[in-house]
Amino acid sequence: MITVKIKHFSFCLGLLVSFVCSGVLALETQQIEDVESQVPPRIGVPVFGESLFQGAFKDQPYSGFNPDYRISVGDQVNLQLWGAYNFSASLPVDPKGNIFVPEVGPVHVAGVKNGELNNFVLRHVKRVFKNNVQAYANLEASQPVKVFVTGYVNSPGLYNGFSSDSILYYLDSAGGINELSGSFVNIKVMRQGKEIQAVNLYKFLVDGDMPALQLRNGDVVVVGARNGSVTVNGAVQKEAQLEFVGPYTQLGEVLLVTKPAPQANFARITQVINGIQKAEYMPLASAMTTRLYPGAHVELVQDNDIESISIRVSGELDGPATYVLPYGAKLSELLNQLSFRNNADRDSIQLYRKSVADKQRVALDRSLDALQMEVLTRQPNTDLEKSAQKDNAAMIQNFIKQARKAEPRGQVVIAKNPNSANMLLEDGDELVVPLKSSTVSIVGEVIFPTSLVYSKNRTLEDYIELAGGFANNANRDELVILHLDGTISRITDGDFDNRLGNRLRPGDEIMVMPKIHSSELQVTKDLTEILYRIAVGTAAVLSF
Repeated sequence: MITVKIKHFSFCLGLLVSFVCSGVLALETQQIEDVESQVPPRIGVPVFGESLFQGAFKDQPYSGFNPDYRISVGDQVNLQLWGAYNFSASLPVDPKGNIFVPEVGPVHVAGVKNGELNNFVLRHVKRVFKNNVQAYANLEASQPVKVFVTGYVNSPGLYNGFSSDSILYYLDSAGGINELSGSFVNIKVMRQGKEIQAVNLYKFLVDGDMPALQLRNGDVVVVGARNGSVTVNGAVQKEAQLEFVGPYTQLGEVLLVTKPAPQANFARITQVINGIQKAEYMPLASAMTTRLYPGAHVELVQDNDIESISIRVSGELDGPATYVLPYGAKLSELLNQLSFRNNADRDSIQLYRKSVADKQRVALDRSLDALQMEVLTRQPNTDLEKSAQKDNAAMIQNFIKQARKAEPRGQVVIAKNPNSANMLLEDGDELVVPLKSSTVSIVGEVIFPTSLVYSKNRTLEDYIELAGGFANNANRDELVILHLDGTISRITDGDFDNRLGNRLRPGDEIMVMPKIHSSELQVTKDLTEILYRIAVGTAAVLSF
């Protein structure tokens, strides 16, 4: 059985173990095209509005003061009279729309606006009590109602609420709109078979516009089927699948909902028209009136000529924090411009790159997806295995959840590579020059994770003993040493003799990995590899 805890976990992920020394990460990209009647929505692009129904509306019913709310049968009205005649009570609005005021008689309040209720009741009281009697009336609570919610929602049914509650409350109570089949722009409120209100949630999401509607017992909220949609991604403020009404829409209308990023200047449009797939690439200004049919995919891009790149630098350096170099500049050109301080460790220069970080993110997610699939699809043979697998699956799911939070740093290891000086720089690269270190750190499964002063006479075993020794859950057969320049050494088979003291350098981090307790060989292997990937990249250890 696997137990999980998180120890010394930081949120960054560096190069994967098998590629760290080269500083190069290979990534295969597989594209699947399925052209039938239309181009399918891109996987991973969310439906616009899908995050709307997360329980925030159903957990907050609204029965507060709304000046435009009209009093209806079943409401409760607080009435106070004082002066020559005293009276205080909560009066229900009866089936005829009246409240009964002592000494005054029935007062018909149904249909009166909430904001006008007090003056309306006071006028009726003054007809009987000319002087010395004052009145104060206010709505105590709007009428409890039961409303049907049906159509393309996740849990159709009859739901309790107040007549003052919004449509969002009832939709959220029904589990929200089914994002795959339900419409966010075609919602109707029916009363006795007739439509009394049409609701378009895009207007609420974009402009905050929600129609004020007073619901009654037996009203029906109907969510229609999803209309045609287009997928928009790339240089936009929010990637999304957007629904529209009618046979087609225009790009300009779509971008009113999901705004383009300021740097977007071209549009790549792919769609099927009359059974033929067509692709267009045009300036954004010219594309605004382009017709988009159901299934169209639009990618906004920044397509500019690059003349220069910006590189950030930090650490033991004097001078500016950012250098602007010509496009195509090499690492050597940047290094020649830097002013190193006396304590700069020039042999441990670190380079971080966004494009590498993106590939690392994809690689880690693929590993976690494979682990998740392995766990969820394994079939137990006995009841005992079934019980153990359930516990294992829960623990591994928790581990996967934490591991997905790791953010790649995108380090490109340039140490010990004679060709690194000729490496082309990319816009946004970050170069860090560390301080010469005089310590060695020990993290992971030791009693007292700490940092110690480096001594060339100490072995690995010495440092581990100075950290209190191995913890009970330590994997004593394999260690990882992360060097300051980003390279690693992997020590196996408990080989901690004096020879290995020569492998240690100031600034090193000794990582003691945890044991993996699992009877499933493949799961153990997958977990071990993921643990090492995260540990090497983050200088931290997830502990089992």
